[in-house]
Amino acid sequence: MLGQLSPDPSSPELWYRGHSKDSYLLQPFTHRGLEAQDRASVELAERLVFAEFDRRSPLYDSYRRDRWDLLFLMQHYRAPTRLLDWTSSPLVALFFALMEGDTEEDAVVWCIDPSAWNGIVLGDISETPRILTTDERLVEQYHPCFDDKSNRSEPIAIQGIMNNPRINAQKGRFVIFSSDPKPLETFAENNKVKFNGPTLTKIVIDKDAKEAVLIDLECYGITYSTVFPDLEGLAVEIRRQFGVARV
Repeated sequence: MLGQLSPDPSSPELWYRGHSKDSYLLQPFTHRGLEAQDRASVELAERLVFAEFDRRSPLYDSYRRDRWDLLFLMQHYRAPTRLLDWTSSPLVALFFALMEGDTEEDAVVWCIDPSAWNGIVLGDISETPRILTTDERLVEQYHPCFDDKSNRSEPIAIQGIMNNPRINAQKGRFVIFSSDPKPLETFAENNKVKFNGPTLTKIVIDKDAKEAVLIDLECYGITYSTVFPDLEGLAVEIRRQFGVARV
């Protein structure tokens, strides 16, 4: 299993995402269950959520943040955003696929070549295959508070802002979606990106092997306290150590 996830040192940067269930789609929290809604409704809801977080978060966070920094902070604390978390570490992604401990379905680890993905979905404007940054005009229109009308609908891979220890420990990377609430799998099909090809791959972990693979990960030093480097991560790790397997 670990051998399947080991990247080729000569290959480009790859990103990974773990799902505890094979049935889960690649879509951000704000878009789940909204496939039938129009983009205007999604955009209005996102603006209201962002404004509410912006208004109330200074009570708990004293830093002055720009709107991109605030969006990544929202994602970190599990407020609904159009960001989808990935990681540059295959082992961290595998940990996320297994950490819930359920055995109802097979788990999966997705692998994406972010530069190749951007090159494909932005091929109509001849964009160079690369990972984009939040200070680029093309990316600006993906922010939920973008004032003008966006002319893009496809999700793109972007460099995140490392504004907390968890993102750094988890080697966090991000795909940002537009207000079009389709999952990434649909955009892959529309752009003729083959599953299990060089750009997007899915690795399945048998449900009966989940616990054994998680134990292997712990032997490699991938544990709750290393992935969540704070008191909460330590507490969950101790719970597991003393016989409380589920979190």
